[in-house]
Amino acid sequence: MANSTFDPANYPVALPHEPIEQILPDIFLVHGSARVAPAMRMNRNMIIARDGDDLTVIGPVRLSKMEEAKLENLGSVKHVIRIGYYHGIDDRYYVDRYVAEFWCQAGSDHYSEPTPTKALDEASTLPLAGAELFLFTQTRFPEAAILIKAHGGLLITCDSLQHWTDWSFCTLLAKTVVRIFGFSLRTLIGTFWLKSMTPKDRSLKPDFERLLKLSFNHLIGAHGRICRDRAHEEVEAELRRVFG
Repeated sequence: MANSTFDPANYPVALPHEPIEQILPDIFLVHGSARVAPAMRMNRNMIIARDGDDLTVIGPVRLSKMEEAKLENLGSVKHVIRIGYYHGIDDRYYVDRYVAEFWCQAGSDHYSEPTPTKALDEASTLPLAGAELFLFTQTRFPEAAILIKAHGGLLITCDSLQHWTDWSFCTLLAKTVVRIFGFSLRTLIGTFWLKSMTPKDRSLKPDFERLLKLSFNHLIGAHGRICRDRAHEEVEAELRRVFG
């Protein structure tokens, strides 16, 4: 149920995005955008998972009024989950508007608000049937992923793994910068993320080797599009390319 005293004007505005799209049974995607610097805008994704009438939002993206009404027709937003350290600008909007539980890891404070009401840690039981939490343990800052075991396995990531098929919502400057830093239209480990997350004289290879032990056919990151059917093999190929 929405908060009757909520004032949308107190939050970052909605940026351009595509309509809510069902990508798997009870799993929905919003392909939207984010302003990362002056003249730099790129795409970002929100996942909505439905369990009965309850909705869990992963990686919130504020919606237009029309799409927000469609979201509310899907069910009631009960949970908001942050799995990526560098994402969270719209978390407070969803938590406040829908009086939702907010899940994140300890130390995930790049965005200091909202205050978490649920911890994401080894003891967590996710509010999603048949879901498994994956925690990166070697990174400088908290990062996680979620595996939805149904439908052949859907791995939901933030910046760690991404699948790019086009440059949607990217400004010319953004396209230029990401290409310089090694982005291309493929499944990839986020290069900015890898550099900032890797401790000095260490490697994140052990984390990704653990992740490869998960069973998944599909992948959706915080940027790019969904990778269907071949995600595990594409992630494996990317790990060979990056780590040897």
